[in-house]
Amino acid sequence: SILRYTGVSSVVSVNLTTSMEAMYNTGTNRLVRKDTVKVYLRNTYSPYAIVDSATGTIDTVSLTGQFAFPNAASGSYYIVVKHFNSLETWSRSGGETMIAGTPYNYDLTSASNKAYGNNQVLIGTRWSTYSGDVNQDGIVDLTDIITIFNDVTIFAGGSYLLTDLNADNLTTLTDLLFAYNNNAKFVTLSRP
Repeated sequence: SILRYTGVSSVVSVNLTTSMEAMYNTGTNRLVRKDTVKVYLRNTYSPYAIVDSATGTIDTVSLTGQFAFPNAASGSYYIVVKHFNSLETWSRSGGETMIAGTPYNYDLTSASNKAYGNNQVLIGTRWSTYSGDVNQDGIVDLTDIITIFNDVTIFAGGSYLLTDLNADNLTTLTDLLFAYNNNAKFVTLSRP
């Protein structure tokens, strides 16, 4: 006979609230579209190894997505958020203590100190991850600006363009300005 576990498995799960700077509409208090982010749980001690990762969709209204981490045990972790054209953002210093089987709620939008090194920008009433790191190298720099500029000059359009920071299906000067302004502020990844 085969033994099978029929109970409920307890996993670490996170209800994450986050906003991307260029995609947040202050008039409607919403993101302009649902978008996918990848979330990593990392150890809170050097070298901050990745324990598990999950991909989920951030809702336009609640700005929240659900992420399950079946390979993570109860413990303290940094929550690391990666969006395809935004700056990687880590949770606050010290990490978060999570218990398997009990969903953990984490709201990056509620305060600047929810991100490691206060590494977010205030858009309306929401703290948001910086937009413009299109090559995902941890800095919004001239390389990102040139990539966006090149798409502006060819009138690039379509869904989910890497260089379309504000998600209007066109790469325009508006997208270029987000990257340019973040470059001028020397926006870089902040982590332990």
